[in-house]
Amino acid sequence: MNSELRADRAFRGEELAWQTLAAAAMLAAVFMRWYQLGIQVILDDEWHALNKLLSSDFEGIATSFGYSDHSIPLTLYYRFLLLHGGLTEWVMHVPVLAAGIALVVVAPLLLRRETSPSVRAIWMALLAISPLLVYHSRTARPYALTSLFTLVAIIAFRRWREGGRGSAGWGTTYVASAFLAGYLHSTTLAFTLLPFAYYGVSALATGRGDLRQAWQSLRRLLLLGAATLAPLAAALAPPLLRDWTTLTSKAAADFVTLDSIYRTLLLLFGVAQPAALVVLVLLGAYGAMRAWSRDRALTLYFGVVMLGGVVAIASIGPVLISHPLVLARYALPALPFMLLFVAEGVGACLGRLPMPPLRAALAGLLAALLGWLGPMPGYFYYPNQFMGHLRFQYDYDPTHNPYVTRAQLDRVPEFYRTLARKPPDSVTLIEAPWSLESHFNPLPWYQEIHRQKVMIGLVTPVCGVRDYGEYPATLNGLRLRWFAHLSSVLAGKTYGADYLVMHLTPRTTPPGAQVEWPDVSACLPLIERTLGAPIYRDREIVVFDLKAPRPAAAPR
Repeated sequence: MNSELRADRAFRGEELAWQTLAAAAMLAAVFMRWYQLGIQVILDDEWHALNKLLSSDFEGIATSFGYSDHSIPLTLYYRFLLLHGGLTEWVMHVPVLAAGIALVVVAPLLLRRETSPSVRAIWMALLAISPLLVYHSRTARPYALTSLFTLVAIIAFRRWREGGRGSAGWGTTYVASAFLAGYLHSTTLAFTLLPFAYYGVSALATGRGDLRQAWQSLRRLLLLGAATLAPLAAALAPPLLRDWTTLTSKAAADFVTLDSIYRTLLLLFGVAQPAALVVLVLLGAYGAMRAWSRDRALTLYFGVVMLGGVVAIASIGPVLISHPLVLARYALPALPFMLLFVAEGVGACLGRLPMPPLRAALAGLLAALLGWLGPMPGYFYYPNQFMGHLRFQYDYDPTHNPYVTRAQLDRVPEFYRTLARKPPDSVTLIEAPWSLESHFNPLPWYQEIHRQKVMIGLVTPVCGVRDYGEYPATLNGLRLRWFAHLSSVLAGKTYGADYLVMHLTPRTTPPGAQVEWPDVSACLPLIERTLGAPIYRDREIVVFDLKAPRPAAAPR
C-alpha cells in the first residue's frame, strides 16, 4: 500500500512539474511577443499593405496580389479600419499577436492524444522562445496567422481522414483553416493541399486488391477537395486573373543553395552557433525516431507534409528565395513540427534521469539556455523600436549579416552620443526624412547608442511630395502613433517630442547605395524661420529644439 501511495505521489509530483513548465512557457510566450510591441515603428514589409491601401479601394485590393505581395485579407482589414478612423500600429499587430500566442496553446492541445505531458510542455517551451515565431508574432504581416492556420489544417485533415465521430467537424475545420491560410498567403497551399496527394497515393497503394475500397477512399478525398477549392477559387481567382503576368514573373527568379539552406536552418532553430544547430538537429532526429517507433503513420505524415511543402515552394524559385530569411518565412509552417520532434528527443533524453520532478526543471533550464544563445537578448534592450529591422532579423550571426557587416559605422553624429548621457527614455526625437527599408534606415544603430524614443518625421509637402513610406497629414483615419508630420510641427504641434532631427543625406547599407531622398537643404530655411536656429549641425544632421521659444515673426 505504501509503495502504491509513493508511486501515486511521484506521479502527481511529476505531473505538477510539467504543468508548471507549461504555464511558465505560456507566460514567456506572452511576454516575448508583447514586450515593447506598443512602441515598434512600422517598417519594411509591413508597409506593403499600407502602400496598397493608400492607393486602392476595396476592389483594387481584393483583385490584386500587388507587386510587393500584400496580404489581401489583412489589407482589406486595414482599409476598413482606415475608413472608420481607427488604423493604428496596435490594431495592425493585434491579429498576429493573438495568433502567435494561440499557436503555443493550440498546437499541444490538438496533439494531446499523441504526445505525453512532458513532450507537450517541452514543445510549448520551444514554441514560446522560438525567435522566428516571436518575430513574426510582432510583425504586421500574415506569417503568424498562416503558421497557426496551417498547423490546424494539417492536423484536422488527419483527424478527418481517421473517420469516426466528429470527422465532419474536423473536415469543416480543415476547409476553413486551409482557406484562411491560403488567402492570407498562397505559399501555405504547398502544405495544406499536400495531404490530398499523400492520402491519395496511400489509398491507391492499399486498395490494389479492392478497387471498390480504393474508390470509396478517393471519393471522400475528392469531395473534401471540392469543398476546399471552391472558396479558394472564389477568393483567389480574381487576383490570379488580373496579376497572372506579375505573379509568374516572380517564379524561376532565384533558387536555394546549400549555404542558404544551412543558414535557414540556423534561423528556424533560432541559433547562430553551428554546434548548437548540430545538437538540435540530432535531438530532432532522435525524437523523430522515437515518434516513428510509436506511431509510424503519424510521423510519416508530418514528415512528408513538412518536407514536401518546403521542397514544393523552393522548386518554384520565388524571388529572393536564396535569402535565408525569405526561405525561413516560407518554411515557417514546418517549424512547429520540427520543434515537436526536438521536444520528443529532449523528453526521451530526460526520461533516462532519476527523480522525475527534476526533469521538468532541467527542461526549463535547457529552454532558457537556448533562449540565451539566441538573438533576442541582443535586441531586447529598452527602448528598441526597431526589433523587426533586418540588422536583427536577417541572420542571427552578426558576422554573416550584411546589414551588420556592410553598415557604415565609422562615424556617428556627436549629437546622439550626447543624448546617451541622459537617462534612457527621457527624450523623444523626430527623425526626418526616413526610408522604410532596412537598407537605408540607420535609426536602429543610433537608438542603440542614445537609448531615447524616436518618432518618424514625414516631410511631405514641406520638403517635396513623397508617397513611399509617407502619407498626407489630412488622412485622419491613419493614426500611427510613432509618425509625425513636419507640416504639423511647423504649425505648432510638437507631438510631445523634444528635438527635430533633419537628415541632410541618407546613410545606406552598403555605403553609397542610391536611394531617393528629399532636398532637405532647400526646406531648411523655412524650418529655421519657424523653429529658430538649430542647436546642432554637422555634415549629416541638423537639430532643432522643439521646446525652445519660437521666433516672434514665425508664421503660424
